[in-house]
Amino acid sequence: MKLLVIGNRVPWPLHDGGAIATYGMLRSLAENGAEVHFFTFNTKKHFAENATIEKYFGFCRVYLQPLDAGVKVGKALLNLVFGGSYHMERYEDKGAALALRRLMDVEGFDVVLVEGLYSVPVYLRAVPARRYSTPAAYRAHNLEYQIWARLATATANPLKKWYLQLQAKRLQKFEQHTWSNFQAIVPIVPTDEIAIKKHLEATREKSSNKNIPAIQTYQPGIAIERPFAFIHQPLSLFHIGSMEWQANEQGVLWFLQKVWPLLLVLYPQAKFHLAGKGLSKSDPRFFQTGVINHGEVPDAEDFMQQHGIMIVPIQAGSGIRIKTLEAMALGVPVVSTTVGAQGLDVTHTQELMLADQPAEFAQAIAQLLSNPALAQQTATQARIYVEQHHNLKRNTAELLGFLRGLNHL
Repeated sequence: MKLLVIGNRVPWPLHDGGAIATYGMLRSLAENGAEVHFFTFNTKKHFAENATIEKYFGFCRVYLQPLDAGVKVGKALLNLVFGGSYHMERYEDKGAALALRRLMDVEGFDVVLVEGLYSVPVYLRAVPARRYSTPAAYRAHNLEYQIWARLATATANPLKKWYLQLQAKRLQKFEQHTWSNFQAIVPIVPTDEIAIKKHLEATREKSSNKNIPAIQTYQPGIAIERPFAFIHQPLSLFHIGSMEWQANEQGVLWFLQKVWPLLLVLYPQAKFHLAGKGLSKSDPRFFQTGVINHGEVPDAEDFMQQHGIMIVPIQAGSGIRIKTLEAMALGVPVVSTTVGAQGLDVTHTQELMLADQPAEFAQAIAQLLSNPALAQQTATQARIYVEQHHNLKRNTAELLGFLRGLNHL
């Protein structure tokens, strides 16, 4: 099958969950027999040299479109009065849309897969809703508007809260409209599939378009080359994640302000290791007792296996945390909020520890620090869970079968 995947950034280097998931999917699609073509923006923030593409993307054909998707103050202000979702407007590009349409006309793809919500604007500009013969599927990485709504809820600053609420509402309108513009939708978690179906069925009678897209969940898989190896690290815990994502930053600050002081009372010698993309070693917010700021690290898997218990203090999010799956596969015990574990069919004290209140979160960490046997037990169950539900090759083969079937709808 000749497959066109449309993205909004080059998924390299593999320093964040989004890049890991997209790159793994692209490679696995090719390994499962698809002829993969990848059309994507080459943004200033995630710019990739041609040498990088040649070295790491030899399994597919890549078409790059330059884009500066950074926030522009003037455009953001105009958007407040005249615009829709500013998040989406940053990825609208007429030249890229024309290039995409030409590519589709010349190559004649069997199926198009639009990778995430930020890739939708260029596709819809190139191909107005349902006016192209090639079937197209939208892969929903999450319910994006939920993230921004939750960020607004957890924000104390009144002006920032108002702005986030406004953008969340506009994003929700765009996102829900997007669902009806595709022949198929591919969520990454069953809960998102349920929410999407519920909305589409509720709006079906009000719409002139009576067709509901085919929907199938594709749970992201991961390819872990290192073997499972539980290593107890006394009095050591860590967080790793892109600090360019507001939900990660907000979650870490919540942990440092609300949970870390409680844990230090129990374990004064405890160390909290912090790492991630976009993390500045000079950021004064992380100059606290016992906190070690590593900045960006060259090898995330090595970092995770060296620093004990992984914490996922996310307060706002949707979809699945790929870094959490990586840790679970490697043998690293995890303590997470329920939002941080959203999308995973896991149980407290079995595959990981779950807690939402500061005292409970601190106590969950203390249980694993004081009981290596419990930590090893949860890590072992977590590895079994990942093997059963997030096998990259198997899950991608199922996705490919679903996409092939779109030509017969």
